[in-house]
Formats: sequence, structure tokens, C-alpha cells
Amino acid sequence: MKVSTGRGPATVPAWLFTLDGYDSPLKRAAVNPSRLPASPIEPLGQDVPTDVLAPLGGLAETAQDGRSLTVVTTHGSCDDGPAVKALETNGSVVLSASTTGSEDGPCTGELRGEKVPVELDRPLGERIVLDAFTGRPVPYGEWPVTAQSRS
Repeated sequence: MKVSTGRGPATVPAWLFTLDGYDSPLKRAAVNPSRLPASPIEPLGQDVPTDVLAPLGGLAETAQDGRSLTVVTTHGSCDDGPAVKALETNGSVVLSASTTGSEDGPCTGELRGEKVPVELDRPLGERIVLDAFTGRPVPYGEWPVTAQSRS
């Protein structure tokens, strides 16, 4: 099966499980994720307001040509949505997520996930994708569940 990684798409072996009551098999990667490497950048931490910097939810997709990524990021119910910027170097792509249009005042504690496309200046290649908030590689996955991932 193909999976997106912090260094572009990869083909990995998969287990296919047939389940009573399901038309198609359950597909799971037959490998464990490797241990994440130490980050070349320091995390900024929890004290940064989300309209400045927020954590990413995961790397959902890497385009075939490597020129764009789709990441899941979060925002609340009292803002206009997420924004993601990329800082590209020879060895990494550092993604910084934030929210736009934050409003002051009472707001629900709802956390919304949204897929956000990020265009790169050049193909991702072997560069690692890092989250500016945590200082760590962006994990593959779609947490939190988004409206787009349910369809």
C-alpha cells in the first residue's frame, strides 16, 4: 500500500483482513513506524497564541510530483480557519500553522480539523517535514477526523 511520510510517498507491505459483514478487506500497513529523529529546531511551546502558531494534526497527502502537501490542522469555532506557511531549506520543510480572524469573547471549546494544501517552491524529495510548533517531524495521519476524511 502507499502511505504519505514526512519524506514523501512510500510503498510498504500491507495486511489485508477479511471481516464478516464488510464488502472490502481492512488494510493495515505491515510495518511499525520508525522512531522519529531528533528535531533540528526547538519547539516554541504551549505559551504561543494560536493566531501566531498552532500544532499540526498530521500529514494527509503528498502530491505525486512532490510539489504540494496536504496537512490536517485545527482551529476553533470563533475564527476564520487555519493557515499554513512553509519555510523551505535544503534538508527540511518547516510548516507553521496558525488560525486567522480570531475573535475575542465567549467561544465554544470545539476543535475543528481541516485539510489544508501547502504549495512548495520545489519538490519535497528527501527533505523532512517538520512542525514549527513541536519542532518534530509531522506524523502521517488525519487526526482529528475532518469532514473531508469522513466522505
